[in-house]
Amino acid sequence: MESLVSEKENPFVDTENKKIIVHCCYHKVGTVWFRKLLGRIGREYGLNFQVEKGRRPYKIKEQTEIFMQSHSNVEPSKLPPYRGSHVVRDPRDVVISGYFYHLWTKESWVHKPKKKYGGISYQEYLKSVDKETGLMEEIKRAATKYIKDMGQWNYKNPNFIEVKYEDLIRDEQSVFTKIFNHYGFNEKAIEKSLEIAEQLSFQNVARRKLGETKEKSHLRSGQPGEWQYIFNEQHKGYFKQMCGKVLVKLGYEKNNDW
Repeated sequence: MESLVSEKENPFVDTENKKIIVHCCYHKVGTVWFRKLLGRIGREYGLNFQVEKGRRPYKIKEQTEIFMQSHSNVEPSKLPPYRGSHVVRDPRDVVISGYFYHLWTKESWVHKPKKKYGGISYQEYLKSVDKETGLMEEIKRAATKYIKDMGQWNYKNPNFIEVKYEDLIRDEQSVFTKIFNHYGFNEKAIEKSLEIAEQLSFQNVARRKLGETKEKSHLRSGQPGEWQYIFNEQHKGYFKQMCGKVLVKLGYEKNNDW
């Protein structure tokens, strides 16, 4: 597959020094949103788009011009010259979003029988227990996977623009402008990319306002801070025990007195 960028308008200010776009995120942190967005931008400008998931080994293809790793499984020192974006979300809301999503998703991993659940799948287990118990298990699972990964990320890498999901969802145009500027897009490309982002906004895709809940939807609510209405004291205590330090590192809390 050859790049079509020579046949279409080049979106970059610097047309001489080629750098790929790299986007990193986590499960339930805008993965589908950015996959659609970067895919559309890639088609608009003839930029080859590659997506990799999970922790399995992968190789960035020579022709790749936009690369997305949906679990932030990258080694920056081994990347080709790049401009990157990295998105995090309040880990407590990641738990809430993940819990409700895992109750209905058709993703294959959630349907595989697990010995630790007595031979039933993770989804079957969540459906077999009450919400309070299910959320405790979701906290445990998230804390040892993507929340742990968030805590281990290098937030001082100048090649990555650091973005919080909450800032993005509240002011998409402003934050996306910063992201596209960081990618090195020229003014015309920023304007076009913002148009694409607007078409893919929560309201336009979900056809409802932010915070309006629809079960069995990948865009269930999107509302920041939903954990406050769903976590009980036991959930809070267990979360602090498992990953309270990550909340502080990410700037979502100053300490564990929440």
